[in-house]
Amino acid sequence: MSSSADTTAQAPAAGQAAKKIRSQPPDVIVSVGSGESMREFPCYKVILSFASNYLDTMLSSSMKEGTLNRIDFPDKVPEEWEIFYEFIAPQKSGRSKHSNSNANINSDNVMTLLPWFHEFQMNDYVRDCDDYIAQHFIGEEGRSFWKYERHQNELISVYWPRKKRRKEAFGTILNVLQLAHKYDLVSSKDVMGKKIAAIWKLPVNTHDLFDFPVAKSLLRLVLPLEIDDGNGLRMKLGGNKHIWPLVEKILSPHISRLSQEVIDDNVSFPHLFYSFILLYVEKKRLQAKIETLKDDKVTIKLRYEAELELNWLEKVKL
Repeated sequence: MSSSADTTAQAPAAGQAAKKIRSQPPDVIVSVGSGESMREFPCYKVILSFASNYLDTMLSSSMKEGTLNRIDFPDKVPEEWEIFYEFIAPQKSGRSKHSNSNANINSDNVMTLLPWFHEFQMNDYVRDCDDYIAQHFIGEEGRSFWKYERHQNELISVYWPRKKRRKEAFGTILNVLQLAHKYDLVSSKDVMGKKIAAIWKLPVNTHDLFDFPVAKSLLRLVLPLEIDDGNGLRMKLGGNKHIWPLVEKILSPHISRLSQEVIDDNVSFPHLFYSFILLYVEKKRLQAKIETLKDDKVTIKLRYEAELELNWLEKVKL
């Protein structure tokens, strides 16, 4: 006759305790930072390995990290590792599409997580960051927001805060565009490139935003350039498709006076490019001035003077 013990799991022998897998201690130490700021984090190999093929390879038995059960990141920030590991840990689910909201990519963690995801070749996570940045980082501002001058009847108390927000918003767009190129964020490059292009289409109202550091940064996004057989310019490697038309428009009137040697000069060419921008903006300003001056006795002289100045600028050779 069978006893109840035959149909149930055998109890552990005397002196033995059942040890659950989740109660196993961490099996790898991750050291982050250097000097007094260095911190050591007990982690689980399995969590790191499933999160990233890069880390999985690093922790293999043939690698130093796998043999010593230790990974060192001396140039990283300990607090950033905490955010990264918490994100990929199973109790946090590790994916934004899962139900646990603590694992979502958001405005508080996206800029911290992105470099880690990129370094560890976690491409799905990089795309999540790209999608979030492209959709959430910049609001939709109208043409009037970007105008440098005061609007008609705009109060000083409104104008100065708008002018400050305008500068900050442009700086954010430019920084995100540069970040998108650094980490090859396809959606963010497209969205931010479009925004820069739209702002540049209003040069009379936005010229102050495109100072020399900005001009140099935008030029860097399309370099290297080369003069083609048709006496035109083209990108050698293919840069931002929205920034290139802006750069080409600035350079094309001067292409006959440019040489490959000048274009390849990383020190002087950005300065020359910026001087072309200033010339372009001044022409646009004069054209706008001529357009607004009506043909009457008061303004006809001003219009004539503006046209003379524009004609002179058209002949300028820098």
